[in-house]
Amino acid sequence: MTSAADLFGLQEIDLSRDNRRALIADINSRLGESEELIGAREEVKTAEAELEALRRDQRELDSRVQDLDAKIGPLDQKLYGGSIRNPRELTDLQHEVELLKNQRRKLDDDGLILLEAVDTATRRLDTATERLTMLEAEWRADLVDLHATRERAEQELERLNAERKLRTAGMEASALGVYDALRPKKQGHAVARIERGTCQGCRLLLPSYVVQKARSAVALVQCPSCERILVGG
Repeated sequence: MTSAADLFGLQEIDLSRDNRRALIADINSRLGESEELIGAREEVKTAEAELEALRRDQRELDSRVQDLDAKIGPLDQKLYGGSIRNPRELTDLQHEVELLKNQRRKLDDDGLILLEAVDTATRRLDTATERLTMLEAEWRADLVDLHATRERAEQELERLNAERKLRTAGMEASALGVYDALRPKKQGHAVARIERGTCQGCRLLLPSYVVQKARSAVALVQCPSCERILVGG
């Protein structure tokens, strides 16, 4: 005969198995990169793109400066070389050179603004990269611990499965059927102890005849309220 005490012992094993399974599932969900790490990596990519865009603007500005310098140089030589004697032509040339030099000064001002923006973007990228490096190091360290914990949990689960197989080998199919049907409905707690005449599953007072019947252990007795199998106390 399979007693309520036998099923209570089986329940202890099954609860431990449930715990190990939940732990393994939790670890598996944490083995991937965290949202914080993914966000840090995206932040680095954004900072890199911003810095590259600014440096591209710098290269374009430098190219424009070189083009202007290439134009200003020969005109300056022509203006001050003495080859032009016509006053009107000299005035027009001088005006043209001044316009080009004004453009050159404007590019210099833009270059300073760009330089400051590049410095700020570089610092932002350095900060984001340092944070990403730190988070990656912490994640890798956690992976080592998580893998070790999962391996232990899997070994314990394997041992518990073997123990359950041995425990249930001689049990009655009908008793196991009642127990297995109740477990998912009662969050794994299909069997409850009786303490001071109260079912410890639902915490309700039991009729005296139910308590006596459960203590006699002649047959499985279920709580009239929650239907859990009762272990006499």
